[in-house]
Amino acid sequence: MNLKHTLRAKLAFAALTGLVTTGCCSTQDCCSTSECNSCESNSCECNSSECNSSDCSPGCFAWCGAKHYPRGRYAIPDVIPLGAVNRAHWHMMETNGEAGDFVIYRNEFVDNSSELTPYGRDHIMEIAARMPSAPFPVLVQRTLHNSDPELDHIRRDIVVRVLTDLGNQDADQRTVVSQPYSNGINSMEGEQDYGRFRQIRGRNNGGGGGGGGGGGGGL
Repeated sequence: MNLKHTLRAKLAFAALTGLVTTGCCSTQDCCSTSECNSCESNSCECNSSECNSSDCSPGCFAWCGAKHYPRGRYAIPDVIPLGAVNRAHWHMMETNGEAGDFVIYRNEFVDNSSELTPYGRDHIMEIAARMPSAPFPVLVQRTLHNSDPELDHIRRDIVVRVLTDLGNQDADQRTVVSQPYSNGINSMEGEQDYGRFRQIRGRNNGGGGGGGGGGGGGL
């Protein structure tokens, strides 16, 4: 017993002074012979019961503490910059929103004609300025329920001609008649949204709350 305690004290001293390599079993007491055959490549593979054993040498015990869980189970992944995951999500949303800027809607034409409204003319000039640096197609919203394909084709030709005249030689390949990416709102939905907007603006402006209430009451 005294010899065992003496050996243990020597091993503890050797581990503290760096004479025993952490990760190697120095005695056959600490691990079974199959789990700890040598001091090569940190081969001590103590299980939890052996690691907690009082017979485990200091060097082996320290290695057992690190080897209690399999390697790779708690491996630290490659460092990702802070906010990179969320930023990619927001960038995708922003890109989808920018694609919607290249949609020319039915209300940008005068009634059931191919003539652009003042807003439509301003919009098509903005599209023409952004086309060289953006990959999005130009969508001309088709007539309701695709009721007049001939008018849709004429409107597309007008849009292509204007975009080409403004310097976009690929306008014919990039302009299509299609439904927009998202459905618009009808007049009743627009009125309700406007009423909510006035209520919010009234609350935010404090004294304008009365005006906001009036807007909401007209729904």
